[in-house]
Amino acid sequence: MLANKFTPKSAPVSTLIGNIQSGQIGLPDLQRPFVWDRAQVRDLIDSLYRGYPAGQFLFWQNQSGLGTKTFGVGEKQEAPGTVVIDGQQRLTSLYAVFTKAPVLTKDFKSQIIRIAFNPARERFEVASASTDNDPEFVTDISDLLGNQGGGFAFIKQYLDTLRQQRELTAELENTIADNLGRLDSLKGYEFNIIELSHDLPVDEVSDIFVRVNSKGTPLNQADFILTLMSVFWDEGRRDLEKFARASQTPSASAPSPFNWFLEPSPDQLLRVAIGLGHRRAQLKYAYELLRGKDLETGVVSEENRDKNFELLKTAQAEVLNLSHWSQYLLGLQEAGYRSGKMITSNNSVVFSYLVFLIGRIDFGIDYPVLRSTIARWFSMVMLTSRYTGSPESQVEKDLRRFAEAENGEQFISIINQIIDANLTDDFWTLTLPDQLAYSGGYLPSFFAYLAALNLMDAKVLFSKLSVHDLLDPSVKPKKAAVDRHHLFPKGYLKRLGITGVVRTNQAANFALLEWPTNISVSDQPPAEYFPELWEGSVAPSERETTRFLHALPDGWETMEYDKFLDIRRGMMAKVVRAAYEKLATGMDPLHLRSDVQPVLRLADLVALEESIDLEFKSSIAYSYQPGVPEITVQTSVLKTIAAFLNTSGGTLVIGVDDDHQVLGIEPDLKLKGQDLDKFENMLTSLIMSRIDKLAVHRCQTRFEQLDGKTACIVDVSASSKPVYTKTDKGDGKFFVRIGNTTREYETKETVEYIAHRWGLTNK
Repeated sequence: MLANKFTPKSAPVSTLIGNIQSGQIGLPDLQRPFVWDRAQVRDLIDSLYRGYPAGQFLFWQNQSGLGTKTFGVGEKQEAPGTVVIDGQQRLTSLYAVFTKAPVLTKDFKSQIIRIAFNPARERFEVASASTDNDPEFVTDISDLLGNQGGGFAFIKQYLDTLRQQRELTAELENTIADNLGRLDSLKGYEFNIIELSHDLPVDEVSDIFVRVNSKGTPLNQADFILTLMSVFWDEGRRDLEKFARASQTPSASAPSPFNWFLEPSPDQLLRVAIGLGHRRAQLKYAYELLRGKDLETGVVSEENRDKNFELLKTAQAEVLNLSHWSQYLLGLQEAGYRSGKMITSNNSVVFSYLVFLIGRIDFGIDYPVLRSTIARWFSMVMLTSRYTGSPESQVEKDLRRFAEAENGEQFISIINQIIDANLTDDFWTLTLPDQLAYSGGYLPSFFAYLAALNLMDAKVLFSKLSVHDLLDPSVKPKKAAVDRHHLFPKGYLKRLGITGVVRTNQAANFALLEWPTNISVSDQPPAEYFPELWEGSVAPSERETTRFLHALPDGWETMEYDKFLDIRRGMMAKVVRAAYEKLATGMDPLHLRSDVQPVLRLADLVALEESIDLEFKSSIAYSYQPGVPEITVQTSVLKTIAAFLNTSGGTLVIGVDDDHQVLGIEPDLKLKGQDLDKFENMLTSLIMSRIDKLAVHRCQTRFEQLDGKTACIVDVSASSKPVYTKTDKGDGKFFVRIGNTTREYETKETVEYIAHRWGLTNK
């Protein structure tokens, strides 16, 4: 029975090379690209030279219809009579060395492999300038192995040349000649071959390939799926490779997947397609599906296989859609990232693209909305390293969450829920500063800080140029435009007895400087270089903003080093949070900035009269008038906040009556059984549920005491869009401030006001 499945054979290297050249042996597209490095090729030749076993080949008598590749980089040949199922790396190595033919690497780049040989010492090396300049080396053994004139002529010429460089004994000449002859005889090295029968079905050949490789050179699940694609959908694999190849080089004449973030490999694109089409991240299950296996019954059928391949075809078309791809990458730029140099995990880019496509394909979300959503998602993914460690398991969890959505609004809501669950107050105030307490600049948290500087339109420290421009990946000067400067220079720290990169290269010790400035600073103490640069390059009007963005505490230059690091980590985390809130709300979150303090304290506020931007409210829940329900009291507060949002912002003081008497919020606290934290949470929940979720970011709460009583002060900034309020009288009410009063507008007035205030029509 086995004899009908395969036939054992053997053939010398010369026959194998000749059959490849004549087209009788071909490489099927169920193999990986050439992934060996040149050192592995050198070791293979060395093994053959020493007579060591070098494995066997698995061939298949070809059926028509199986896609094949030529060896090297030539055009696709006609379907050969024999194809290589296992042994591609070895056979491609031999072909490249014996024929001097270029091969296509895993990066889709043409490469000629040169192996040098020292016949006196019987030593093989990867060819280099050193071997090229050493007369004892044959600089490229291809010149001998592919020599049509025979080995004798080559050996004679080599010895003649060597004699001109050094004196040779007769014994050494014989040794060299013998060793070169031995090298030339590798053409006759016999390889064992197992040739599979031509009548084996293609899926069985695919299974044999997987089984053979599963215990040899490790293949991942993506390789196995690419195998199936080669057998059942050759064009699909070629499309993946074409997209991957095109992403590496800019195109001047046509749309291209080229970008600065990622040169996706075929298996990365495949992962996205599998996730979109089959909702699977663990490719071992996807492989079974594409084989036609029913995961519940275990039955394998051609019908299931065809159905699952159709799903993959449809999904892959969306993955390779250049409009989707380019719009997605704009979302990464919207998140503040400029290139792949700022991204520590390619999985973050790959799997976030899957999330983008689900939003676009499943729910038809418009590109601008989806870009903003994915920008926030990608920021969270990078900050939390969501797709490192066990990325497939995490993606499976995310896919299950997204499956709960029935429409685009619910999909975005789920994304917001996941983001909020990860980017909590504790994350911003505890986790993120802790993530910055590590050495080296290659940290997700540090790159998030650089992205934040980009988002906040920061200038490079001591420079008039922007971070955005100097991080431009398309500009490649001989010297990097910006350097990561040690605020406490390493030489200065060494003089203080602080050494070792773990301490000197703390992320919080880095700041972006133009490289000429960095060089001029050298190893000066910060107390020497900072005052001069600060006074000379930062205008007084920009200093507070610059301190905030570059996280420079007052007097940092004279601080003890560890204290400086601790304070700066917290300040850097504030910058990242401010940038994220700007991304989420479209506004600069002033409450996080060190240069913006509350304009007036409680004692000053109660001395003022109510105005267009100041209002007093006695309480938020407790009623000072009998018979007035709590919801009416709440509505009064919410109407004022909504009016400030719709007008030009303002300050609401809760716990002070119209006569400027400080009543305090203690009656509210007692009524609701709350402390100040719960009071603030209640206010936040009311704003989110009855005005607008994003409005919360424009309402900053603080508590102050006066005469032993506590008031709640809400500083409200103007909204970038109209907001409507749910009141005790109904939903969708529109309020504005007129003088020192809050007024509700009717429909006609609302339409006119919105058109005037925001340039919008109220549709």
